[in-house]
Amino acid sequence: MLRRLINQCLRPLHLELVRLPSQVIPDPLPQAELYTGPEDYARLFRPWRSEATKRWLRPAVRDNTMLSDQKLYTILHAVKLTRAVPGDFFEAGTGSGGAARLMLDVSRELGVRRCGWFLDTFEGYQKIDPARDGSHVAVNQCRLAPLEEVTQLLRDELAEVHVIAGLIPGTLAEVKAEQIAFAHIDVNLHEPTLTATEFCLQRLAPNGIIVFDDYNWPACYAARQAIDQVCGRFGLEVFALPESTQAILLKR
Repeated sequence: MLRRLINQCLRPLHLELVRLPSQVIPDPLPQAELYTGPEDYARLFRPWRSEATKRWLRPAVRDNTMLSDQKLYTILHAVKLTRAVPGDFFEAGTGSGGAARLMLDVSRELGVRRCGWFLDTFEGYQKIDPARDGSHVAVNQCRLAPLEEVTQLLRDELAEVHVIAGLIPGTLAEVKAEQIAFAHIDVNLHEPTLTATEFCLQRLAPNGIIVFDDYNWPACYAARQAIDQVCGRFGLEVFALPESTQAILLKR
């Protein structure tokens, strides 16, 4: 009723108020029954809203990422947990660079010197497999900041930073990391997720952590399938964080 009244007012301006779907749900969706539930998260503890977390989420981080504060909180604490683990940072799907900036900031404060390898096309999706990724994704989607801006954002006098542009898996040959302490994989599509995950697991140090973004998100089911496929080959499992949509792998 209210929407109808609003639209009556908007119609002379050739405008219309419409309800947008909260998420893209591909059809068919494999294991659709696993994406439903009665959960009510309205009263849960949210430590990412604390001042202790907010101090890390400065404009250089927040203004350059599509990740929520909750997701950044997960990355923040995963980086802290790996402070004593040898190896480099690796990120597939750097986007505008906010999460990578957070990794470097935390490492700096902890007094840990790491090399960072940050990969993206910086042109959005450039290669899609409709059979695996679904018809709901298209070339040039997820195009964020250009390479030059991200490179400038990630300049760090205390870290060796490599920002690598291009398609995964091709760009993985440019990553010279012998060991990886922490990785963040957020490329959404099947092939780059599969090859980036395999690359990381071949190099992940004991007690190293990988955070996978959008593991639980229906629109990214192809990435979830790729993660499960590779981790299964390595005899490893991830554990899902449904509210944030992330998943975590800890290597023992």
